[in-house]
Amino acid sequence: MNQIRLPVGAAELLAYFEGVSRQDPDPHWRNGAEMCRRWMDLTAQPATQADIDQFIARVDTEPTPSTGWVDLGLQFRHWARAQHFDVPH
Repeated sequence: MNQIRLPVGAAELLAYFEGVSRQDPDPHWRNGAEMCRRWMDLTAQPATQADIDQFIARVDTEPTPSTGWVDLGLQFRHWARAQHFDVPH
């Protein structure tokens, strides 16, 4: 049986969103890529609770979340918890 390897982490999710964006002009995909870049920026500097809250709020308000967006939110929340931030479920 063939298994599909799903993207893991901000960089792999960025590649996913950018790849789909090249095929589909819907801004949803470009927005997903931008969110991945924001996540990468947060890993490069000390993030604050306000940064985490803002990121999660943006993910949660995506009007047409695809499975990629859902995965982005889940993975970000996992990362933020590992960094000892308060993260709602």
